Amino acid sequence: MRYLIVFLFVLSACSDGIKTLPSSTGILSEVIFVVEDALWENQVKDVAFRTFGVPIQGLTQDESSFRVIQVNHSEFKSILKTHKNIVIIAKNVPTSNQQDKWANDQLVVQLEFKHEDNELTKDLNKVKAIFEFREIRILRNSISKSSQNIQEKHIKEEFNIETLIPSEYTIIKDTVALFWATYNPEKQEEIKHLFVFSFEPKEINLQQEVLQKTDSIFAKYLLGAKHGQHVKIEDMFSPVYSENTYRGLWKLNGGFMGGPFLIKTYFIDKKVVVTVGLIFAPNNRKRKYIKTFEAIL
Repeated sequence: MRYLIVFLFVLSACSDGIKTLPSSTGILSEVIFVVEDALWENQVKDVAFRTFGVPIQGLTQDESSFRVIQVNHSEFKSILKTHKNIVIIAKNVPTSNQQDKWANDQLVVQLEFKHEDNELTKDLNKVKAIFEFREIRILRNSISKSSQNIQEKHIKEEFNIETLIPSEYTIIKDTVALFWATYNPEKQEEIKHLFVFSFEPKEINLQQEVLQKTDSIFAKYLLGAKHGQHVKIEDMFSPVYSENTYRGLWKLNGGFMGGPFLIKTYFIDKKVVVTVGLIFAPNNRKRKYIKTFEAIL
């Protein structure tokens, strides 16, 4: 019995020695820069804001890609060390990336400062791309835990693409030609629409044809309360195109509603498959909606 008690005590002591990391803090759209004050003000700050602080394209009001927060090394302790996104910049340190260094679901990037703006810009653009990819992956994984699997299977069968339909959406139309889902709660100024459709391209200018087809979908299905009112792509602000993704603005023709949209296109079996996310939320910042569309479409 005495040996059993000793064995259990040793086992308990070993278990107690296992290091359990806390959950990460902060939000995915924030990045903490750990840089000495003088280095930050004189050489890092402007580059950091030119990369991480650049406005998201396709919005009427400036909303930065990431919120940038700077602290020096002496301030970097306790809760700050558990933040989700951390970039450490210093002289004479090795460049490295480390997952879950001080907390779960955390990414810590360390960069050696090399005295050249061009080098720092290149490095921070690469780091930003990593954080953006990570944010989309985390959002997609989170949404997929409660998304509408049956509808997603139908979309896969009809259009041969992988999309996510969040649980809060109501399915309006689910056919071989068009998928349409909406979120429009009562007593809340927040409306979201998702569309999936396809077409065989005929025009030389494919980008223009995608926008024309999308505009026709808006005009047919997104109607206003008054006769003749319908949603259309805002022609005063040309949509921004990059890597099969369109970012632009919509408005209610003959009305006062408007907001951003995001289009993603896929080329499958000689057809163009178009996925669209559209948001109306006049009282809210739009970054979180656009990032969610990027994750699910």
